[in-house]
Amino acid sequence: MMHTSRIRTKPPHRAGHSLPSKDRANGVLRAAPRISTGASGRRSTPQVTWPSVSEIAWGLASDKTAIILAVALITMTVLSAGPLHPIDNFVNTAPRPYWDEMRQFLILWPDTVASRAVALPVLTATALQLAYWHRSWRPVVLGVGGVFGMVCLVASMKLLLARNHPRTFDPAFFGDHGDVSFPSGHGANATLIYGLVLFLIIRYRAVRPHIVRRLGYCIVGIAILQSMVSAYLHFHWFTDLVTGMIAGGFALALTIRLDRMIPEGRTTNWWPWYGRAPKIAEERPPRLECAARD
Repeated sequence: MMHTSRIRTKPPHRAGHSLPSKDRANGVLRAAPRISTGASGRRSTPQVTWPSVSEIAWGLASDKTAIILAVALITMTVLSAGPLHPIDNFVNTAPRPYWDEMRQFLILWPDTVASRAVALPVLTATALQLAYWHRSWRPVVLGVGGVFGMVCLVASMKLLLARNHPRTFDPAFFGDHGDVSFPSGHGANATLIYGLVLFLIIRYRAVRPHIVRRLGYCIVGIAILQSMVSAYLHFHWFTDLVTGMIAGGFALALTIRLDRMIPEGRTTNWWPWYGRAPKIAEERPPRLECAARD
């Protein structure tokens, strides 16, 4: 005799119903993507729900890290316009020992580490390698989008504020010399580009955790070294460098937020060559556990 009490009912996601899932990006409840079954009985790819423009805007505006960095960016801009001029003048007029011996070396080597001529090839190689491994254009899109957003932010601030060059010994904004030194593009590059390289490595688990920590220390060292060299060579004011690193961090925070909000999509059909096969877990058919007893 069959005991009906021993028959387990199908869970809702096995029975064809969709369960609500918490969307961490904007704090709303979304229905889980439904898996449709074709005529051959095979399960097709689940339909992904993309966020709307308003949801993306609200998600970016509500990111706590981005809010903190935006407040810091505005604060540093206001302080750089006047209250921090004594610090800028003190750093800019400090003695430069071994100027003739070290100037050429610093310009050709340490100062170029945070330039786009060096940082962009590092980001390009990392993004292409990860894209090749995972058969996805997402690392390339993240790299291009992050750098483009950072360049737009820094360039707009440079053109709008038009700060005098340190060689003029006048840290005022809206100068008559036509210089654009605020904020520092090298400082933004050290934070955004190398930070984006580290983020891609962490996101796709390309290296072991202890190597990630070492890479993080290297990025901090690059930012500090580049700031010291730029201040020594009279390329930027002290506040230019600090504000540039904050601007790069702000662009990096928005890029990471966008990556978390926009759903993952495979582009295997567009990929011109083959890398590692994407790991797609095949869902097993539901089991009906029952016990038949006489």
